[in-house]
Amino acid sequence: MHTQLTSILRNTLKHPARSRALLPRHTSIVVRHNSTARALPTVCPSCHSPLPTPLPACPKCFHIEGLVTEHDFYRILDTPSTPNPFKVDPVRLKNSFRNIQRYIHPDIWTPHGERKVDVARDLSSLVNKAYNTLLLPVPRVQYILRGHGIDVSETDQLGDVGLITEVMEAREALEEAASEADTEVIKKDNDDKISETLAEIEALVESEDWDATRRAAVRLKYLQGIDDAVRSWPNAPFDH
Repeated sequence: MHTQLTSILRNTLKHPARSRALLPRHTSIVVRHNSTARALPTVCPSCHSPLPTPLPACPKCFHIEGLVTEHDFYRILDTPSTPNPFKVDPVRLKNSFRNIQRYIHPDIWTPHGERKVDVARDLSSLVNKAYNTLLLPVPRVQYILRGHGIDVSETDQLGDVGLITEVMEAREALEEAASEADTEVIKKDNDDKISETLAEIEALVESEDWDATRRAAVRLKYLQGIDDAVRSWPNAPFDH
């Protein structure tokens, strides 16, 4: 078993392109939420009318301005981060996203000059980034971890030998799959593991066990890679 595992690990390092879809890219980012960031406005800085969104875009006087400091994605999207930031209501998140875009989409600001269009474009891009980060579990938990100064590194990924073995077995099973029925078996098993890991992360975030959350986040990222490869079968990325 030890010899077989060593061979698997060496093959992974020797042929990284074959398993690129299953092996997450290296990330080593430590970002803490900016505690000195200015609060998001509630009234227009120009006409002092109440703002319909957390962003400084006023539909009454058509004043718009950018954000000069980093702001929390939950606040930007008017989405609660308590009591558990990992638990997000996707319907509420989508409704908030759409509502904000109604006021900041660049097309709306076209009649008001190029400068305002540029500001709207920047705000719209920021809202898109916030939405895509909080919508999906993998970027969401990574965002939560970065907010607590947690580093997700290549060492974390390669240190779990059991996880590497699990991913390689899934890859080999996909390579040998002869029909969609074969891939459905793989997908069902992987879906169960994803569900278990999501429940685990939710509990770990609730208890603020950040080191264990980091390990579970790495596992989730690998499992998501397997899911992506199953969905792309028979044109799995590691086949070329």
